[in-house]
Amino acid sequence: MSAELIVVIVLALFFLMLAIEVPVAFALGFSGIIGAVMLHSFRVADSVLANVPYESTAKFSLIVIPLYIMLGAMATQARIPERVYTVINRVAGRFKGGLAIATIGASGGFAAVSGSSVATAATLGKISVHQMIRHGYSAQLATGIVAIGATLGILIPPSIIMIMYSIMSGESIGQLFSAGIIPGILSAVAYVITALILVKREGSKVTDNAEVLERIGAAEAGEPVVAGRPATTRAAGGSDLAESKSSSLFAEMRSLVWLVIIVGVVVLSIFTGLTTLSESAAVAALVATIAVIAEHFRSGLRSVVARIRDGLAEAASVTSMAFAVVVGAGIFAYFLVSARVPNNLSRFLSELDVPPMLIVVLILLLMVPLGMFLDSLAVVVIVVPIVYPTIIELGFDGVWFAILLVKMIEIGLLTPPVGMNCFVISGVTGIKLETVFKGVAPFLLCEAVIVGILLAFPDIVLWLPEIVAASR
Repeated sequence: MSAELIVVIVLALFFLMLAIEVPVAFALGFSGIIGAVMLHSFRVADSVLANVPYESTAKFSLIVIPLYIMLGAMATQARIPERVYTVINRVAGRFKGGLAIATIGASGGFAAVSGSSVATAATLGKISVHQMIRHGYSAQLATGIVAIGATLGILIPPSIIMIMYSIMSGESIGQLFSAGIIPGILSAVAYVITALILVKREGSKVTDNAEVLERIGAAEAGEPVVAGRPATTRAAGGSDLAESKSSSLFAEMRSLVWLVIIVGVVVLSIFTGLTTLSESAAVAALVATIAVIAEHFRSGLRSVVARIRDGLAEAASVTSMAFAVVVGAGIFAYFLVSARVPNNLSRFLSELDVPPMLIVVLILLLMVPLGMFLDSLAVVVIVVPIVYPTIIELGFDGVWFAILLVKMIEIGLLTPPVGMNCFVISGVTGIKLETVFKGVAPFLLCEAVIVGILLAFPDIVLWLPEIVAASR
């Protein structure tokens, strides 16, 4: 049996397993082992099972993954995301469309501490969707804004996807992180402009949201809400309300300070080289843990311990999933390399009589259907070892391609039938999945425009990494 036919059979097996809802990690590992047996022998497959799981995970560079995951989990336990959302809303929420700006701004802030689009979607979906609906936004628009804002989680550093790309390709993590900053800001601005256009189309249904400040402040202080307004507004002289507002504002400012410290630690490591990325990840995770203690110590030691326990449990769960995907991808990658798929694909594409940029575009377009069915982490660990050699052989920059790849993965996170962000938002809000998909449709056009700009002007991506490299 030819190697080409074996590759087709193994790929068909892999997608069949995905179709029957076998976890991605197990689908990758099992199909890779079957491929190794068909291509070589049971003895070789046994050797792969004995060695690849250790070899694919026993890398010091991988330590940043659990550290950044822990950072995001602890930041959530410290209530940093929801309070940052409130702070941004106090500024932007004074005019029509302000809630949309606050949501996208908070997405960027939470992305800077979580590195995960799914975590951002879940957290802000709980906080902001129903707030927007109460202020006249349609469910379609509200969920679309949250879904697109959450995609910033895999673009703005620190990003777990960027780390995995670095491991798979050998590119510098620091270069990748710095490359994501300007495209991340550009994306956020484009999302805000698109959201404001959509808000304007909704017309008078979207009201001024002055009330939301009182509602969120009341929720932060744990006050009951009566007829859409804090119950404490009925107190004589309004002293209770003033006190609760003051306490809420102080808590929000503390959370903003924690966010600035965390982001500062990560950015400092990127631009100065004073610490390695793993060291900065450890310090940032420690700061987030201290934030949990500081924000909950008034509730007693038992509450603090429970919060830290919950954060560690969440971090362990997500880390286990990530490393399971790494192991499965390592086994699958062994099979692909043994079948010479990367080499053959690279040679085939390089010999095509078409412009190299067209080949890059075709590779990027292939990411959309993959993103419809696969987790974003799985897309990176499968695709990068195959296409990265081709990108380099064609003369393109691997860092530039990484940002384009991430943008296409973002589109996959929003595209049916398996747009992960849309599923998460539907789950946490109870809004129908088809409504969420309709809401993100206009933003997909926005994403396509951004990808076109980054394709046409690579310096947007490469300018900052070049400055960082020159300063070291």
